[in-house]
Amino acid sequence: MSSSNVQDPRPAGVPDENTTAPASRVRPDRYGTKSTRPTGKLLVIGIVGMLVVALAYIIVQVNRVSDPDVTASQAGWAREEGREDDVFIFTLDVTREDPSVDSYCIIYALDYNVAEVGRREVFIPAGGASTVRMDIPIHTRGEAVAGDVYGCSTTIPAHLAP
Repeated sequence: MSSSNVQDPRPAGVPDENTTAPASRVRPDRYGTKSTRPTGKLLVIGIVGMLVVALAYIIVQVNRVSDPDVTASQAGWAREEGREDDVFIFTLDVTREDPSVDSYCIIYALDYNVAEVGRREVFIPAGGASTVRMDIPIHTRGEAVAGDVYGCSTTIPAHLAP
């Protein structure tokens, strides 16, 4: 018997299972529904965007910190005679990029155990040379044997503003 004489047992209009159905007639019970979850592309785009923003922020901060307007260094120290246990005189050299701008520095004193025993904020008024030397007394809680500069800025805190 030839295959051309065999009749199709399916009713008219029902497609053969071996033929490709149009996309709109795909059976969800067989193939599942189309995923509505976002693909990994959105995640990758989001991560790359966050990395770009983070890198830009880091570059701005590094440039801001690495090029200070004011720098200071310790030029020496002494103890006030008769008050060695509670007054430490810190000699500070301050270099300003623009001497016409007010600035301030924070300095501190240390004892033999390298514990901080005193701290002081020093206001440097505008004017004068770009590098100034100042002798600053720091009142201490004990005998100070060393000191250092914590940092300097041209952004003056409210309690130091003239």
